[in-house]
Amino acid sequence: MRIFLSYRRSDSQDATARLADRLNDLPRIKSVFLDVESIAAGEAFPERLRSAMAEANVCLVLIGGEWTGQSKAGQTSRIKADDDFVRMEVAEALRLGKRVIPVLLNEAPMPSRDQLPEDLHPLLERNALFLRHMSFNQDVEILSDAILHSEAGGRLGKRRRLTPIGIAARVCGGLVLAILVLLVIGLISFWSSGGLSLETLLGGRAGLGLLVLAVLGLCQTLTFGMIRLPFNRS
Repeated sequence: MRIFLSYRRSDSQDATARLADRLNDLPRIKSVFLDVESIAAGEAFPERLRSAMAEANVCLVLIGGEWTGQSKAGQTSRIKADDDFVRMEVAEALRLGKRVIPVLLNEAPMPSRDQLPEDLHPLLERNALFLRHMSFNQDVEILSDAILHSEAGGRLGKRRRLTPIGIAARVCGGLVLAILVLLVIGLISFWSSGGLSLETLLGGRAGLGLLVLAVLGLCQTLTFGMIRLPFNRS
């Protein structure tokens, strides 16, 4: 998973750097984009931001008390300027349909609708999380859990509900698999014991019946996906 951190340096650079360090320690996060560390000298800034956002799975928008770039009375706030990089980052994330999570720093409020340009209004519809100095470790755990479980939840949500035909097919598949497993066990025990039957080795029909039930249960559980074999997945 790739994370893009959007923030205003004059507003939250210290908290953002601290959060980036913590996120980089998580094994399931492949990269954390932070402009001061991820953009090389001489590299075109707007183009690099757009390419990084295109690669990101999640955009965290860190919002402190000065995030909108408030200005003097009568002047336009920086967030409403067309060339404001924070506005460009968030607008691009929303346009691309990225998962955008507002992160409110130290009890900072969400900006109001009239404080934002129109292209950032959808940000107000996103559920926000908190990142506070006094509970930083706990808040990072909550934030990390929300980021990492979003991917798993998305995959689970896409699973189809089983139809009666699908259930019957899985039951039959489990039976076939159980028969094959029992045949393999029987052949192995026959050759390794010098010709003794599996029933004899298990002490009678009761032992054989328990083995059959155990194998059937395991195979049905596997075919219905209730447990998974420990193979690596990309």
